[in-house]
Amino acid sequence: MADARRGLFDVVVVWRFDRFARSAGIDFVSHQEALDTSTPMGRAMFTIVAAIAELERNIIRERVVAGLEYAHTNGTRSGKPVGRPRVIFRHDQVFELRNQGVPWRQIAKICGVGVTTVRRAYQSMKAKRGVPKPGE
Repeated sequence: MADARRGLFDVVVVWRFDRFARSAGIDFVSHQEALDTSTPMGRAMFTIVAAIAELERNIIRERVVAGLEYAHTNGTRSGKPVGRPRVIFRHDQVFELRNQGVPWRQIAKICGVGVTTVRRAYQSMKAKRGVPKPGE
């Protein structure tokens, strides 16, 4: 394509026209579809095919987005929710255990969640209760 942009040749010939919709400032000839952009009719057909390809892509995108929204709202076909299921645990228990000096890993094991989740829960509870940060 760099050579085409530099104008090193005038025509590109391909076997099939799939999604060649970029303008390189050169003529395009497709052997299989009998498409030649060096003619007015060929340019018109090229524009129409490129517009149809873009329309098809946009319709597929809309369908995917709608499907994802439906799945998030209603769950999957099997009735299971989308994504990792949430583990329910008591944030106040995390706060109490940590204030008693229990290590993060042990609290995580007791609650059945990861260490990062435990730390987030602790920070959340600390913020809600208005506990000052060290050094304040």
